[in-house]
Amino acid sequence: MDFYQLKPRMPGGFWLALVVMVIGMTLIIFSLTSTTSTPLSIVGCVIVLGGLILLTMTIIATLGQYVKVSFDDQGYAVESPRGEFSGSWLDVTDVSVSRKTAKIALWHGPNRRTIIAHPARTMDDEFMAIREGIRHYLDQYDSLTDGWDEPA
Repeated sequence: MDFYQLKPRMPGGFWLALVVMVIGMTLIIFSLTSTTSTPLSIVGCVIVLGGLILLTMTIIATLGQYVKVSFDDQGYAVESPRGEFSGSWLDVTDVSVSRKTAKIALWHGPNRRTIIAHPARTMDDEFMAIREGIRHYLDQYDSLTDGWDEPA
């Protein structure tokens, strides 16, 4: 069984939260040497608290974005925030790959498809390994993977 996990990249809110917290901590440290220490330390604490809230929200939002993919000789299983999907390699009638948005669609006839989408929308090594894994398993059944290396 082959197992893959696609993760999102670090969001910009994470870095913004860290900058806000550093500014707040700077104000708190500056307030220790200032004559107006109480108002400055209160403002610094409020800013640090705001940075902590932003950091927590960013981490929670990022943890919800994942895609887990597993393959075996019979078929595949995909788990993502949108739900769990599975299918048999024998039922796959077509495969399409979007390099721009980093998505793979496994078609089961004209009305059913399973989409494997990278949360970071990048063709990283893990996504390419999934693509090659699909190619490997489908090559055992037919020639659906012919033409995958042509431009999209």
